[in-house]
Amino acid sequence: MNVHVWSLLLLLSFLWGSSFYIVEVGLVFLDPFWLVSLRVVTGAVVLNIGLYLAGHRLPNSRPFWGGCLIIGLLNNILPFTLLAIGQQSVTGGVAAILNGNTAFFGVIVAAMFLRSEPLRLHRLVGVIIGVMGVVVSIGPSALLTLDVSSAGQFCIVLATLSYSFATVWGKLKLSAYPALSVAAAMLVCSAMMSVPIALMMTGLPPVEIFLPSNRLGLLQVIIGIGVFCTALAYPIYFKILTLAGASNLSLVTIIIPVFAISLDAALLGQFVTGQEMRGFGLIVAGLAVMDGRILKRLRLKRS
Repeated sequence: MNVHVWSLLLLLSFLWGSSFYIVEVGLVFLDPFWLVSLRVVTGAVVLNIGLYLAGHRLPNSRPFWGGCLIIGLLNNILPFTLLAIGQQSVTGGVAAILNGNTAFFGVIVAAMFLRSEPLRLHRLVGVIIGVMGVVVSIGPSALLTLDVSSAGQFCIVLATLSYSFATVWGKLKLSAYPALSVAAAMLVCSAMMSVPIALMMTGLPPVEIFLPSNRLGLLQVIIGIGVFCTALAYPIYFKILTLAGASNLSLVTIIIPVFAISLDAALLGQFVTGQEMRGFGLIVAGLAVMDGRILKRLRLKRS
């Protein structure tokens, strides 16, 4: 990858890594359901306005919008909500580490539903190592005793499973459409679902958030989570995918926790434990084995 692609990769990692910090701040003002609604509504408005001004028009077909409705549920509503619920008891740094489980679930789910992505040996070994890393990060005792913290961690792991199903659904039902069109329509569908869900689950948002003392903080959350981490992040994501491919794009999974952990430590004084860092190391090792490039280099050296 050249310098331009690396710059985009680091920028995307920073945006998505900072989303864990912004969610922690946003939970001070809003419950998880309204925070998710705020994110997808803002993201949908900003991204679609930007694409419209650029002359981009969304497809007008029932299969397209039906597919985007499902992927909006699997890729936005469910995981964003589970992550926000999880972060009520788990720091952003730990949430970002556990978020790395997306790649491992992705391999398993893809092998179940996509003939083009069989579960090869190096991928299976990588998944086993990575899942061991997740278990180490959570702590083996959390598998036996369910408290608030471990429940939050399991919510985050479930969010990664939802992301994995979203990826498979996108490949099966939406791969024929332009990626940015799918992203824009997905956010529109997510926004339409998020408001009634938030109203049903928690009622109207608290009046206190509109007080002068809270307006600046709420505005910062809106700009951060909706504009930068959602509307701006998707075009960067698909640009990297076009320039460098899915394999190089997967590196973002490793870099995101670095930014999330650093922001939590610098701005909130929250630090990850040695156990969580050991788990993160195993997750990185699992991703490296699953990727296959290290094995290829070793074979070339031997030959």
